[in-house]
Amino acid sequence: MEHLQLTDAKCLDEQRRAALLDHPSLNGIDYVEYEHRPAAMHPDVLVVRFVKALPDPPHSDPDGAYDLTTNFDWVRIEGGARVVGVRVLDVRLVGDHLEIDLDRAGDFSTYWLALGWVLQPDGRWDHVIAALDRRLSIAPVNFKAGCPTEFDCRSLVECPPEILAEPVLDYLAKDYSSFRRLLLDLIPQRNPGWLERNPADLGIALVELLAYTGDHLSYFQDAVATEAYLDTCRHRVSAKRHSRLIDYRMHDGRNAWSFVHFTVNDTGKLVPQGTMVLTRIAQALRGQTAPPGPVIPSSDLHFDSDPALRAITVFETAAPLTTDRRNNRLWLHTWGDRECCLPKGSTGAYLYGVDPGTPQVIRPPLSPGDYLLFEEVKGPMTALEADADPAHRQVVRIVSVEEAEDPVYQDQLSGDELQLVTAPGQTPLPLLRVTWAEADALTFPACISTRHPETGEILDVSIARGNVIPCDHGRTLEELLPAPVTRGGPSGITEVTLSRAPLTFQTMPPEPTYDRAGQLLESRHHLDASPREVAPAVVLILHFPPAETEIWTPVPHLLDSHPFDRHFAADVDNGGVTTIRFGDDEYGRRPVGLDSITARYRSGNGRAGNIGRESLVHVASPVVLTDWPDLIAIRQPIAARGGVDPESIEEVRQLAPQAFRAEQFRAVTEKDYERAALKLPWVAAAKCAFRWTGSWHTVFVAVHPRRMEDLITEEGGRTRLTDGMARVVRSHLIRYKLAGYDLETRTAQYVPLEISTELCVAPGHFRGDVLQAAYRALSNRQFADGTVGFFHLSRFTFGQPVYLSQLYAALVRVEGVDSTVVTVFKRYWMMANDELEHGVIPMGPWEIPRLDNDPNFMENGVLRLTAVGGL
Repeated sequence: MEHLQLTDAKCLDEQRRAALLDHPSLNGIDYVEYEHRPAAMHPDVLVVRFVKALPDPPHSDPDGAYDLTTNFDWVRIEGGARVVGVRVLDVRLVGDHLEIDLDRAGDFSTYWLALGWVLQPDGRWDHVIAALDRRLSIAPVNFKAGCPTEFDCRSLVECPPEILAEPVLDYLAKDYSSFRRLLLDLIPQRNPGWLERNPADLGIALVELLAYTGDHLSYFQDAVATEAYLDTCRHRVSAKRHSRLIDYRMHDGRNAWSFVHFTVNDTGKLVPQGTMVLTRIAQALRGQTAPPGPVIPSSDLHFDSDPALRAITVFETAAPLTTDRRNNRLWLHTWGDRECCLPKGSTGAYLYGVDPGTPQVIRPPLSPGDYLLFEEVKGPMTALEADADPAHRQVVRIVSVEEAEDPVYQDQLSGDELQLVTAPGQTPLPLLRVTWAEADALTFPACISTRHPETGEILDVSIARGNVIPCDHGRTLEELLPAPVTRGGPSGITEVTLSRAPLTFQTMPPEPTYDRAGQLLESRHHLDASPREVAPAVVLILHFPPAETEIWTPVPHLLDSHPFDRHFAADVDNGGVTTIRFGDDEYGRRPVGLDSITARYRSGNGRAGNIGRESLVHVASPVVLTDWPDLIAIRQPIAARGGVDPESIEEVRQLAPQAFRAEQFRAVTEKDYERAALKLPWVAAAKCAFRWTGSWHTVFVAVHPRRMEDLITEEGGRTRLTDGMARVVRSHLIRYKLAGYDLETRTAQYVPLEISTELCVAPGHFRGDVLQAAYRALSNRQFADGTVGFFHLSRFTFGQPVYLSQLYAALVRVEGVDSTVVTVFKRYWMMANDELEHGVIPMGPWEIPRLDNDPNFMENGVLRLTAVGGL
């Protein structure tokens, strides 16, 4: 009943009826009910209930002009959707309520009953019954209240929010200047009296603050869309997370590593793990007058404030070292022979030492796990130290030691030379045989003694040194971090930032352990690793009240961490700053209720650590250490290597899309097993076959090794792999095997050959030299220059035949061979089968030709060479 609207307010909690109960005279409609009485004259009746009982017919005028029971014009029914114009036929006072007869019932919409309203000539409605409250003189009527419904019958009035007028905005505004201009143009529209343009005005300051905030939010909106894709992201953290979705690990670089050698003047003293070694300091330290010597007290090193240390590169030892002056210099024993060398690929040597200050020869005090430096100290042609090749230096780690002696020589020196035993009872020369792993095999031939027409005999060209320890780039720091910040609300990401950069990424033990101060307890020996296999050199000590501490360690990511794991991840941004990210109590534990955080970490990473040899010349002695050695000198014999800068985002874009082609550790076909075996660097070829062995299938894999050392030939010519090689091959292939299959490994079927050749030596060449060169060309050996003979194992694979033409080609290349004729060309033990006529010795699928030409084991192949002509 819109034209009789009494109030603009729409209220859900009406208190007007309660107020009327306390009023002395006013009354009002409480509610209206509709009743259908089929037997009555007028079946459609409205029953009007009032707030208070009616003492008499409800009228308030003295003459009764507006008596509702006699004048029906003051009773109005309005509303309706399909049924409109409902008229009042009669009004009766029945007890304490009114009954109103209608000519018909309404529809489903809400109608309104109005009592005592008169339309004035000026078009205004006026309420004329003073005893009836204006607010409660109008009541809603529902003619269908009795119809079944599943909803609450109460009518809810919605109060919609005010629709504000939107200003005209320039959505191309994206930066500070455009936002500032937009705000200055908008303000006069809202406040025409605002004309201030002075930059010092508070209003302008607020405008500029809002423009700055808008610029920041605009950048954030663009960055969210940009960082959502690998092709467009600009932050390292985003690229790292995108690449991890396809199992590609973006690396943050790694530190460089090297070795240092200590020359000492005492025995049994300790150089602890983590000792700093520094590049040359060319100027005096703060508070001193001259550049420092080899040993610098740690208390004199002030890296944050001393200009002399500004450009210094710091390495730290990766393991403890017990020094011994008897290991300063060690000699390689040649058993009295001359013009000797340790060939390339050597894994063992005989050593002896000399007790300093005496001629007494001793066994070097070396143990398994110690490091040994092989170094050329003289020019092999001139005997001058300046002519020594600095590339002929290598550090190996000792695997085993064995005591030995040479009874030909005495244990006393004379003029730095060994003396022969001349009388019974003289003590023989004590020796120590040391061996090292195949991975540390010499990469160059270490010359021990030479003879030159001009300089004569030159001894001790190469020597060995102990007191060697690995070290790597990075300086250890301790920092008290601020309280971690949680972004994104209580369930967001908890982070804290390290102040120093770059963070060191280094090789770590498989399961590192730390003491209460956060120091690594295990030594680190295997420093050569891929940048994707290193770990951040940081550990956190979290302090909780009252006096509890916890060690938290880094992990590559928190997805594998459990809710109670004390883990964190180290994220490096574009500028090299490291952010420590904690878990959320689902993936890793969240640090809650702590007092403080102490970070122990190393700073120094990347290619900056790839310094040249002889660069590390200072060592920092610990502040508290009672058994520090009497150190004479420190040197870095080989250049630092391995330092790699963090992988760039562009490199990830190029490489990561291929990472989904991940290696599947599953072999189904025979070719799968062969490819799996070839992944081992010691395997030259492999052959596989499936066979039914009665109850299940067995996978037979034959392996052809690259090195003769991995092959054992038993009596009768049968071959097998060494136990170590067999274990390595089986443990590698077992990862690929499917369930229900058995696995057997074996060697190839090696076929011994018998070859006889007649050589015609060219004029001017010695027959003996030509024959020796020909035997070398057809041998099964690998030589110091990297070349291999014709019948070396690596030159043949399964089923590969031997062609006569290739044999002729190998012989013709020998200097001094004018011509050659092969007279015998067949398998050993077997009669010739026209192999010479056809020019080929065929091989079966599992067979590989072999010709060792060892007279002790003729069953491994025989080669006969004869020569005519020449000298």
